[in-house]
Amino acid sequence: MRIKPVYVALISVQLMFATLPIAAKIALRELSSPALCFLRVAGAALVFAVLQHLLVGERIRGWRDYMLLAWYSMLGVTINQTLYITGLTMTTATAAQTLVAAGPAMTLGIAILLKKEQPTSLKWIGIALASSGALLLIGLGIQDGHALGNLLVTANVAVYSLYLVVSRGILKRYHPLTVITWIFILGAVGLAPFGMRDTIALAPHISWNTFAALLWIIVFPSVGGYYLNMWALTIVESSVVSTFVYLQPIGTALLAMHFLGEDPSMRIVPAVALIFLGVMVAIRSGK
Repeated sequence: MRIKPVYVALISVQLMFATLPIAAKIALRELSSPALCFLRVAGAALVFAVLQHLLVGERIRGWRDYMLLAWYSMLGVTINQTLYITGLTMTTATAAQTLVAAGPAMTLGIAILLKKEQPTSLKWIGIALASSGALLLIGLGIQDGHALGNLLVTANVAVYSLYLVVSRGILKRYHPLTVITWIFILGAVGLAPFGMRDTIALAPHISWNTFAALLWIIVFPSVGGYYLNMWALTIVESSVVSTFVYLQPIGTALLAMHFLGEDPSMRIVPAVALIFLGVMVAIRSGK
């Protein structure tokens, strides 16, 4: 049976995202979290700007849309990336990406609270299950010394979910690549005051391993993942795209064992099961 190109793209997207915490952990051995955040976003912004100019060439119309993009950038990039990278320094790559997998259910919950989606019993059950799994994982982190890191990653997921809900309107007026480009450009501007100093101080001393990890983060989880996800959304429903999020924590756990020497505890299995089940119910109920 021939596999459709869109499914190959979606699998590739999740594998790219699964590598993000691995590469970030490697880069954080020599870079501070503010420097890594800034370099990732600034590098991706540069690549997106070139792609947008070559493929779309669309311009933003009016200062009001620039202000909206600045707001979306603060949620989707500045705050989101700061919480994620900082949290990653305090928890394992496997736990972080497992919490990220709760995103679709959390997005649905925020959409319901903001009256962008109609609530149903099945949707609330899915949200409750995924939230219980996230809370259980945070609780387990107390014993391992990872509670704060897990909490910051959970906050990152909540902020990004809010960004996904509130930013949908502007996609009706602009090409998705134009929106992503400006969100990353403005995000780089927002992160510069926090990451520029560390970047200047640390850049001359980074090793080739750190440089390679940083380049991987920019090219694959950032540009490649976002671009292929955007392309997939033009072909299949968002619920189908969301379903593939299950691959992320599995891929991260396998990679973390090999590259970082992590040995995920069997105690996280109930939390993983609750998150996966909750996301599955939430996706199917919102399809």
